[in-house]
Amino acid sequence: MDLQDELAEKLTQNGGDGADLSVDEKELARLLLLRQNLMAEQSRAFMELLFSENSTLPIRVKNVQVTNGGLFRDTFLERQFQPLLLRDLLTLADFFKAIDASYERLQKHQVLQNCLVLLHPLPRKPWQTRSSTVEVVPVFNLLPQKRFYAKTGTNVGNGEGDGYIQFQLRNVFGGAENLVFDAVTGTKTPASYLCDYSQPLLLDARFLWNTLLFVNTRKLEAIQSSVDTKGITSKILTRLDRRTNFSVAFENCWRSLTNHGLRSLEVMSQLANTYKSSLLLNAEYDTRDNRVLPTVGSFARLGLEHSGLFKFNNIAYSKLVWESQLAHKLNENHSVMFSTRAGALFNTRGHGSNILDRFNVGGPNDVRSFFLHGIGPKDNNSSLGGDYFVSGGLSLISKIPRVASDSNFKLHQFVNIGKLFRNKQELSESFAKNYSIGIGSGILYNHPMARFELNFVLPISANSTDALHKGLQYGVGVSFL
Repeated sequence: MDLQDELAEKLTQNGGDGADLSVDEKELARLLLLRQNLMAEQSRAFMELLFSENSTLPIRVKNVQVTNGGLFRDTFLERQFQPLLLRDLLTLADFFKAIDASYERLQKHQVLQNCLVLLHPLPRKPWQTRSSTVEVVPVFNLLPQKRFYAKTGTNVGNGEGDGYIQFQLRNVFGGAENLVFDAVTGTKTPASYLCDYSQPLLLDARFLWNTLLFVNTRKLEAIQSSVDTKGITSKILTRLDRRTNFSVAFENCWRSLTNHGLRSLEVMSQLANTYKSSLLLNAEYDTRDNRVLPTVGSFARLGLEHSGLFKFNNIAYSKLVWESQLAHKLNENHSVMFSTRAGALFNTRGHGSNILDRFNVGGPNDVRSFFLHGIGPKDNNSSLGGDYFVSGGLSLISKIPRVASDSNFKLHQFVNIGKLFRNKQELSESFAKNYSIGIGSGILYNHPMARFELNFVLPISANSTDALHKGLQYGVGVSFL
């Protein structure tokens, strides 16, 4: 490692402030910054000259140079710079569009801390006239992410807590491959192990191939049981710079339901191993300005799962899930959100649905004013779930008086409504009546990674089997009704 690399490593470890650097190292850091600014100024001056004097001339990209690109395969880099290398001649506008496209391709792989693009003009030959083609060499100075990353921490929320350790290996084979290993243990998840491998499909950042191996044990307090799950999921998803994206996944898993003091005969009848093979399709449309707490835009997601693909599968069903959200800004201080969710489970080949596959409604992230999985039929304190459900929510998000408008703390008022239907007969008989309704008000914090809510909630309409929650209710997550 040379002096520049050692200095960069120290600056990274100290958050970039240079507090622990010696006098000579600080002077070197100042000179490096001066050099970088000078190179950027030279590139800017050249671009201005290029616009002013050569706006009508064609551009020829002689080649593309990469510095600090030793961690990446040549085929990977060639694919990212394809917009610059496809044609021999480019117009000035197309040239800068190709620069932007190549830069965005590199950034979308999430393997770079930074990328500086410089332009080096090649000197004219003595026999070239002023009208000759301008020859340019783009230089991409890459600062890759660290290849190995590890972290530990805790998660607390929704009545549960856990501790985790995560190991991540980036750019495994020099083509933006990513390998993550997670181990989690907590109050409701005694043990969970996950190995996640992902890579861009055909070196294209717009398409991601993901394979997930998982083994976990989770307590299901709603049915006084626990479930052990082992499986593998392979998924291909799109990351297009458009409003609509898609994913297709194939999942195989083995599940085992274990009794922990339950007295429900229906749940006991399903204490057997299930072998599940599913094909899952998802389509999303998203124009929101923020995925966690939007103020404008709309979102819609339609998911389809078909399970029971092979003869050894002892469960079979089709599941359809809908989710939508519409956000509208009333003024500088207020915005409203309207959300809907619905689901249907059918085509079970004449057998009743498995309790692990049914829908559940209620909770701090769902229909508030009810406990988690608190809406719907019960059997000896076990929530049985249902094959169909509908729910909706209307929220008013307001600025807190005398608090800066850009603060992440907001006031929140809402009304939620939802209902769970045991089967198709119940759906047809009582679709338009006896909905569970809750209202409330509170304060929320919009963190970039999640949303935190503390609300005072009050159920105003409920069924006899619902588990009501009156008073303070705390929720954390990225998706709320």
